[in-house]
Amino acid sequence: MKKKIYVTLAVLIVLFGTYYYWNNRYVELRPVLSKDEPHPIIIFQNDFYRIAERNETPPNFYKNIKFVLEREHQDYIVKNGVIYIKYKYMNDLEMIWNHTLKTNDADWLKIKRKEDSLYRIYRKQYEDSHYEK
Repeated sequence: MKKKIYVTLAVLIVLFGTYYYWNNRYVELRPVLSKDEPHPIIIFQNDFYRIAERNETPPNFYKNIKFVLEREHQDYIVKNGVIYIKYKYMNDLEMIWNHTLKTNDADWLKIKRKEDSLYRIYRKQYEDSHYEK
């Protein structure tokens, strides 16, 4: 009886560990584009989006993606000039599509960079006024 319990626990631990590893591994970040097909009545998230090919990459994607990922508080790794994100995030095609749109939206980038710089100025003034006392 104890042997069955230990085997069951070992199998559950291995399965959980495999699932945890699979979702938290890092994969290459690729831009996501929307499909230009009529939308069906039954909606599945991945039916509207597709991962872009190398030659379809938007022009400013790799230039601005680091700023977008940092702004959205997402972990990423850069190895040999290639950006890697967690598999569970890359599997969310709608989120990556939104990131792809933001990398090419000059107005959004300008506003968010201005917000960040104003926040840094405000934070610096706040810290200076509170630490002088």
